[in-house]
Amino acid sequence: MAKRTDKKTAARHEGTRKETAQETPIGFARINYVLFAAGAGLILLGFLFLSSPVFGGGFPFIHPFKGGVNGWLTMNAAPVLLVLGYCVVIPIAIIKK
Repeated sequence: MAKRTDKKTAARHEGTRKETAQETPIGFARINYVLFAAGAGLILLGFLFLSSPVFGGGFPFIHPFKGGVNGWLTMNAAPVLLVLGYCVVIPIAIIKK
């Protein structure tokens, strides 16, 4: 049988309820979308660093690091950014409640 509550008891318990973050229909809150965007940004930056000037790719801010395929950005920074994006930030964005 359901427990009856009067107006005084209901008013007292109403102030103790925690405010929860508004969720979307798939259950993600704002922080999930922010983390997902950060992971996508890391992945995009990693692929931009992989585009080497030797292969016709590269952007103006990459050219000062001329090194082509064996450059520091291509060999070190890009793989680290891609692993962080794919294996750390995106899974945290999905799992975080």
